[in-house]
Amino acid sequence: MTPEERERDELLAQASQYLKERGVAGFGIAPFADWLRRPAADLRAYFDSDEDLVLALVARNRVRLREGFVRLAGGGTLEDRDLRRKMWKLYLDAADDSSLFFEAYGLALHDSFYGPFVHGINDWLGLIAETMVKRGTAQGKATAFATLSLAVYRGAMLDYLVTRDRARVNAAMEMWFDLADRIDQRMLKP
Repeated sequence: MTPEERERDELLAQASQYLKERGVAGFGIAPFADWLRRPAADLRAYFDSDEDLVLALVARNRVRLREGFVRLAGGGTLEDRDLRRKMWKLYLDAADDSSLFFEAYGLALHDSFYGPFVHGINDWLGLIAETMVKRGTAQGKATAFATLSLAVYRGAMLDYLVTRDRARVNAAMEMWFDLADRIDQRMLKP
């Protein structure tokens, strides 16, 4: 890693800390630079715009979650029930990073600049569907179920971020895990 890459990575780690302390409203290079007590020009050497900084941070968080999922699913040795629960724990452990994900998700509805963010969503669909196909689920059903699974995880995470009611959201997710296991078993039948 070059010194510039290390500096950029450190800035992204600090941006993540900033968001945990201050939230996403009004986030951008200028307020972030003020928080760092650095000139905004220093940050503009690494990020072209506020949107570029947001996308870089979302991409960093997505890569970290994706790597965690790949580690969890490694070799397909986990039963799906365990994998689903461990994936949910992974999501909860990264909950503070998810606020930015949901804001970027909303921005992608109206701003073509966030197109690369939208394409990253398909990465998750592929990872989950691929795990299911390896276990014997037909591709079409695996993709549909991956879409449903992501909708449940994201909806539960958004609910948790807004309410911070971990017990209630976890209870709902336990119901989802049981239902997902039953759906999964039906899809694996010949």
